[in-house]
Amino acid sequence: MSISSGREGVLVGQLPTNWARRTPRKTAIVFGEERISFQDFNDRVNRCAAFLTQQGLRKGDKVAVLSRNRPELLEILFAAAKSGITYVPVNFRLASVEINFVLGDSGAKLFLLSDYFEVARDPAVPVPRVSLESGYAQARDRMPAIEPEVELSEHDMFAIFYTSGTTANPKGVVLTHANFVSNLMNEIIAYGMKQSDVCVHTLPLYHTAEASFALAQFYIGGTCVIVETFEASKFWRLVDSEAITHTSVVFTMLLPLMDAYESAGRKDTGTLRTLGLGGQTTPVEVLRRAISLFGPDRLMIVYGLTESSPYLTYLSKEELSRDGGHTPRVASVGKEMFSCHVRVVDDSGNDVKPGEFGEIIGKGPNVMVGYYNRPDATEASLRNGWLHTGDVGTIDEDGFIYVVDRKKDLIISGGENIAPREVEDVIYRHPAIAECSVIGVPDARWGEQVLAVVVAKPGMSVSQDELIDFCRRDLAGYKLPRSVVHLQALPKDPLGKIQKKVLREQFAKSS
Repeated sequence: MSISSGREGVLVGQLPTNWARRTPRKTAIVFGEERISFQDFNDRVNRCAAFLTQQGLRKGDKVAVLSRNRPELLEILFAAAKSGITYVPVNFRLASVEINFVLGDSGAKLFLLSDYFEVARDPAVPVPRVSLESGYAQARDRMPAIEPEVELSEHDMFAIFYTSGTTANPKGVVLTHANFVSNLMNEIIAYGMKQSDVCVHTLPLYHTAEASFALAQFYIGGTCVIVETFEASKFWRLVDSEAITHTSVVFTMLLPLMDAYESAGRKDTGTLRTLGLGGQTTPVEVLRRAISLFGPDRLMIVYGLTESSPYLTYLSKEELSRDGGHTPRVASVGKEMFSCHVRVVDDSGNDVKPGEFGEIIGKGPNVMVGYYNRPDATEASLRNGWLHTGDVGTIDEDGFIYVVDRKKDLIISGGENIAPREVEDVIYRHPAIAECSVIGVPDARWGEQVLAVVVAKPGMSVSQDELIDFCRRDLAGYKLPRSVVHLQALPKDPLGKIQKKVLREQFAKSS
């Protein structure tokens, strides 16, 4: 692997090579009982690169990968990056028809996947496939562990990450080596990472957030502990056994982590010093409980989206835990990352005044090239160099940014805009509520009305009238839920994000 003339940026594929030279015997990856040194991992990456070449892939081709978390995902990612092959991770929760869309849309020439998934037996898959369990490892191990010799530039395509496709077919987000590495540098500084750190990866590695979290350790020479699936009951034992220092979760994972912490009778977080929260805004009451439980200077907030590789802003541990979380900034996503510029603007592109609502937009070297084969969508999202996030937000006098909600999630009732998050923050204060999601459902008179979908804590209950009366103390009348639905669990995606679209589809029909 080499950098083409005049290009001096860091390439993703260089990362394991660098640490195989510097600290060859240090543990790079832990997966169950398996421990892989930087030297052995880099050898596996190089053998994988040779395997991809043997399969006929060349620079500019695409390789798609589908699996739960395992070391092979990272070795394929790095092998593709070293070879100039574009990495296309696939969401393992997609149906076969959706997976086939991603394969066809990306133009993948090879599909590496686990036998666990039904699509592995689907005769309609339009791409040659290789089983990670029964074909890939054996073929890889027969290859030579030689560094690929391919002319590469930091502006070459590194990966295509597909969006969740909540409104239509998912869009392929094109990220270059420069995009992704720029984000890694932001992330390392924000998280306070160093070479001695050990980070556990519980979120799916097909997502930019967790992929970047893993690659950040390869940038600084830390250790990745990979967990196939998240289990809160095992998390704190893992922290102690592997001396975990960092992790990243969404708030629906934070809730059972706190319960497990209390159940274990813990008094501190041990070696865990940074717990990053992202993916979906975390209710203020949940944050305050976590700060009280874990102590100050443990939690931080990150905000972004796939199109920004993925981060745009962060709220530091110090700001989040100030006064035990009893500061307005606890509800913010902080300020822009170090190489980013983030604004909140009105429909004319002018900066809004503090307290006014607008759209959050950002720019920087981490922002995508565009959507793959979607020039119209690219033009709609990238305007005058600015990425339009589709998130409604506001900004305070000191430049702290607050995410109000997704544009599509705002409820318009009687001409008034209602932010579901504001209602959810109040509902979470009720002692009987474990989880909630607030959505708008059709209403003949008002256009939409507020519906609260809640999950009660075990052994506790609250009636519709009781919960509405509880909200009445802190919310204007037009923001109050008009009805409350109790469920055993809320629908979530693989990242743990509550799927409001599913709830809207379910309850719009019954409203």
